Amino acid sequence: MKDKKEKCYLTRDESTDWIWVWRKPHTGIWSPENIGGKEFVNYQRADRSLENTDAYLINDFKKKFKISVNKKEKRRVGLSIKTLDSEDYKLFSNNAKRKK
Repeated sequence: MKDKKEKCYLTRDESTDWIWVWRKPHTGIWSPENIGGKEFVNYQRADRSLENTDAYLINDFKKKFKISVNKKEKRRVGLSIKTLDSEDYKLFSNNAKRKK
């Protein structure tokens, strides 16, 4: 059976080496927007919710998803739901047995 995909936004702020995966929330605004204006690029949802959002270090994200994201980039992609649900390599997780 083919692995189902979920549309997500990927962002990478100008000032960090973290990649954010923004899954569609149950309510609220889905697309992250640049809150830095013209001075710098920093993505956040308008409602400031981090619900359905995960962060990864660049190298860990490449290991897990095989995708590169450049600084200041916002991209909409389809990612495997099984891979998204895995706690491996996430910066913030309560699962002590995950890959770090």
